Amino acid sequence: MTSERATHLLVANPTAQSGKNTARIEQARQLLREAGIRSDTVATAPGGATVGLVRQALDAGEFTCVISMGGDGTFREVAAGLLQSTRREETTIAMLPTGTANDQGHSFGLAATEEALARNVLVIRGAHETRLDAGQIEALDSLGEVMRRDFFFDSAGFGMSARILAARNDDRRLVARVPGLRHLYRDHMVYAGATVKSLLGSYVVSDKFVAHLEADGQRRTLTRLSDLVIKATRIYGGAWVFDPTSRHDDGLFEVVPARGRRDWAARVAQATEKTALPGVALDALGIATTEIFRFQKLHLRFEVPPGNARLAAQIDGEEFPASPQVRIEVLPRALRLVVPAPV
Repeated sequence: MTSERATHLLVANPTAQSGKNTARIEQARQLLREAGIRSDTVATAPGGATVGLVRQALDAGEFTCVISMGGDGTFREVAAGLLQSTRREETTIAMLPTGTANDQGHSFGLAATEEALARNVLVIRGAHETRLDAGQIEALDSLGEVMRRDFFFDSAGFGMSARILAARNDDRRLVARVPGLRHLYRDHMVYAGATVKSLLGSYVVSDKFVAHLEADGQRRTLTRLSDLVIKATRIYGGAWVFDPTSRHDDGLFEVVPARGRRDWAARVAQATEKTALPGVALDALGIATTEIFRFQKLHLRFEVPPGNARLAAQIDGEEFPASPQVRIEVLPRALRLVVPAPV
């Protein structure tokens, strides 16, 4: 940290956009200065350490706003740090998106392109606020003991989507070791490759599982699932809107069950424009619209038939421990989020 009496804390991920984010961080700092915003900068750290860095910086300073610059995973860590800070109510959170999917930014009309950076800085200067729900998630063992507790703000996923994510991360690590290849095979290409690999693998080893749910006291069982998505904000996968009536501040998350491979095959071919999918289209993709519902408290218990693929899990685009049970609670209107002002 270098500035004196900074009002904003910029938390930036230098590795986003396959390493191109370093130059954009310098550009963002310059644009913030030009906008009259005094800021300090903290680089993200591996292994989840960013959460603690953000919490400590906020507790020790007098920042009025913390800015997440990176992808959905960076936003999750910055928001979790703020959520656990003693200055949660005194500090807003803002976004300078640079990620590949950018679900969080897209949900509030913020693009992740280089051309959008200047506009996004002006949004921060405008300081228009909304409230953002947060999700507390606990991975439980078979006896119900907590294995890990964390927070998410965009989505949690169990099954195919999380398996694709894990395959993408494996591919990224492999590509990073091959000189020159990482500049050709990156971002959306890596994700598309991982999707195809996971889809083909599901023809060899079944990915089906069963989920027993208790949502706000109501019990139900979902069978023959290939994926189960818990959605907090509107946009999923950079493009899909499962429920156009959902809100980021209503104290409820959506449960989106999916069966079959057609939905993920369609996702590969999906246009990148934000699309509110009608019920008939979702049904055609194997997503049962009659089973999409909302909750404030949710308990999940999974069953994976012998011989089927192991269950995978993710939160906000980051791998999460797959466990026999999961408990999720929505924390209503937990954070003050800076968003574009209504036109």
